[in-house]
Amino acid sequence: MRLLPSEEDRLLLFLAGELARKRRARGLKLTQAEAVALIADEVCEAARDGRSYADVQAFGYGVLGEADVLEGVADAVPRVEVEPLFTDGHRLVVLHDPIRRDGPPEAVDVPPEWVEDGVALEVVNEGEVTVAVTSHFHFFETNRVLRFDRAAAWGLRLAIAPGAKVVFVPGEPVTVRLVPIAGARVVRGHGGLVDGPLDEVGALDAALVLARERGYRGA
Repeated sequence: MRLLPSEEDRLLLFLAGELARKRRARGLKLTQAEAVALIADEVCEAARDGRSYADVQAFGYGVLGEADVLEGVADAVPRVEVEPLFTDGHRLVVLHDPIRRDGPPEAVDVPPEWVEDGVALEVVNEGEVTVAVTSHFHFFETNRVLRFDRAAAWGLRLAIAPGAKVVFVPGEPVTVRLVPIAGARVVRGHGGLVDGPLDEVGALDAALVLARERGYRGA
């Protein structure tokens, strides 16, 4: 039987999850690796059953509690990320503090580390798949299917902890907070709309023209 690399990864995850299930059934408390494998596998199966994104996300928070794992494991699993197959394709599911928390921190998957200051913008994913944006990314240049006031996001990034992500589910508005990019304020790469100093005269206008040409929503 020929399997794609993604299918091989899914089978490996299932085997690890099944081992964790059997050990849990014998009354054993799970290790970090076992806990992550079991949560991820159960989330994948829930999505495969045809459940909605919100149902799968909520289900993931109920797979394990602190009583099911060894001491210190809950602290060692601050986040679980997995891309299960839904009826409309693969979509990223991110669970924050999934062993201690009873459910998502918000109606959509928004990390809790917001700061009080910064610029607030409403963002709508007008695409067909979930989009995740990390803390360091120049928000002006995020995925072109995200609709928001691009000009207002110039030179800003998400006001979340390093390494965290905000997940934008198709069609669900999310209000995010943005803060200025610090340091030399030079952006290279990202969406390829800047590639230079953010504060250079005319940089924003040139980037907006390029964004419109490339179909970025909200530009």
